[in-house]
Amino acid sequence: MKDVYRLFLVFAGDERIFDLAGADLEDPLRLMRNDLFVDEITHLLIGTAIANRIQLEHTGAAEIADAACGELQPDVLEDKGSQKLSFREACNKIVHAIHIVPDCGNPVENPLTSEVKLRGDNGKQAWVAYLNIPQYVRASVLNFRGQP
Repeated sequence: MKDVYRLFLVFAGDERIFDLAGADLEDPLRLMRNDLFVDEITHLLIGTAIANRIQLEHTGAAEIADAACGELQPDVLEDKGSQKLSFREACNKIVHAIHIVPDCGNPVENPLTSEVKLRGDNGKQAWVAYLNIPQYVRASVLNFRGQP
């Protein structure tokens, strides 16, 4: 649960770092952030996804497992549209992602948004998932508290 909290703080605090550092790209706060934020987000997402899946298996909380956490394009090569990304599927996609990309355009110039782009493949199908971090954190909290 602590890593879920840390994940939320990374996202919530990123804009504040930009506010404190201003336009100075050499500000120590910005330099620290630029060096660490992608690795930290990736580490926290993978750890929380594994813990969430284990917890879901123990509780069998279907209502939490089905909670919306973003959008999934299951086959981008065939452009078959998109669908809701459930909490359970979000955990699976995080664990199996080949690329985890925080959505912020140029990370040196822009703070993080509330979305992370996950990319991977399932056989010959390339998928893309857009994970909404606040929704994922909410579902994670409910998952560990055992509440729908």
